Amino acid sequence: MIISIIGSGGKTTRMKELLFKYKEEGKTVLMTTSTHMRIEEDTLVDPTYEEIHEEIKNKGYAFAGNRFDEYKIKALDQDLLNQLKKEVDVILIEADGSRGMPLKVPADYEPVIDEDTDQIILITSMKGLGKRVKDVVHRYELLHLDPEKIVDGALIQQLVRNYLKRYPDAVIEVKQPEGLYQRALASLIEHNVDVTCIQKEWFMPQSKLVLLGAGHVSQYVEKTAHLLDFYTIVIDNREEFANKNIFTEAQEVYCVNYEEVDHYFPAEDNTCYVIVTRGHKDDKVCLKKALDQKALYIGMIGSKGKVKKTMDALIDEGYDEDLLKQVHAPIGLPINSQTPAEIAISIMAEIIQVKNTHQYSTMTSDLYHTKEKGTLCIITSKEGSAPRGVGSMMLVTDEKIIETIGGGRVEYQAICDARNEEGIRSHHYELSNKEGATLGMICGGRNDVLFIPLK
Repeated sequence: MIISIIGSGGKTTRMKELLFKYKEEGKTVLMTTSTHMRIEEDTLVDPTYEEIHEEIKNKGYAFAGNRFDEYKIKALDQDLLNQLKKEVDVILIEADGSRGMPLKVPADYEPVIDEDTDQIILITSMKGLGKRVKDVVHRYELLHLDPEKIVDGALIQQLVRNYLKRYPDAVIEVKQPEGLYQRALASLIEHNVDVTCIQKEWFMPQSKLVLLGAGHVSQYVEKTAHLLDFYTIVIDNREEFANKNIFTEAQEVYCVNYEEVDHYFPAEDNTCYVIVTRGHKDDKVCLKKALDQKALYIGMIGSKGKVKKTMDALIDEGYDEDLLKQVHAPIGLPINSQTPAEIAISIMAEIIQVKNTHQYSTMTSDLYHTKEKGTLCIITSKEGSAPRGVGSMMLVTDEKIIETIGGGRVEYQAICDARNEEGIRSHHYELSNKEGATLGMICGGRNDVLFIPLK
């Protein structure tokens, strides 16, 4: 059997994995190349038939090729390779090169596939995700890709499909997926299913809330945020306020000068900033720090007059007026709130309104950080009174369920389908009004659920 490995980012590693697999099965293995490979410690360079035969006899395998330069080998002589084809159980051929980059666009003469190849394995990597094309894509000029473009899942799939045009039967393998979103992307790419069926925003981590100022309003905001599963960071410059004895539900509490608060800001794009300090000067400092971040929400407490004074001062300093208009100030929904508790509710209601408008995930940290294998079930459409929205998901393993897509009969059926079926597929679930009535529900609902196997 001859296996040719093409693509980028991880071909040699995959070849060695296959070597160990076939050795354990008691098969003899030859590793070589049809292009160029780095010379390693056990590489036979410019070998004779006898040298390769002896190496395989002693070790069960041989890694061989003709010298290309000081550091690399090239293909064996064709007559020698043809002779070995008759004797060696498995020949693994690295048939492509990417100069160490995780992604590649092949030239017309690439890859170099041996005519007797039985299987082609197409390797690509998630290592280039989120980076500039010019830094991670070999020969990007051939597809006229923008060198400054940031690589996303759709581009990785485009590069893979570029290979599939030539070799439609190639087995796709995606290397180095890290985190739930990348694992889901990798599965879709390996099954050649359009990656646009999922959205990155669904996979955002638990929303984080930064409370700048630790007065009475913040204390109630923290309690409300805890009920809504926000990861909360409290910052104030007063020790008597910024302490864990007061903010018992907050994950992080810091007593620092407001000029240094940005050192404690999280990196996530879905972070919400609530500015409720004790004075106009501190508000201005905190607002400037927050405006420099990628944020889902920025809100600042204060009367219309106080807010206008702060905004005018920032405009005078050169801040863009359109940017300042994105700040929610005065903060909170206009519900005529009076008490600190009511103000806290108005603030969190406004944050929820913004968060849900952008379809940001409500994913818990347990699901976000899981490394469990199983089937990821994602709601991709919703009608009626189905309990969870689009982007809600759960992971079904053989032993357990992580998170929920709403419970009840629909979830039960989805769990059964996840465990009893294979591959990527979508199911439509419908709870009619009649069925809903028998379960004590007012009306029915409909969901489409996407099933993605995760390795």
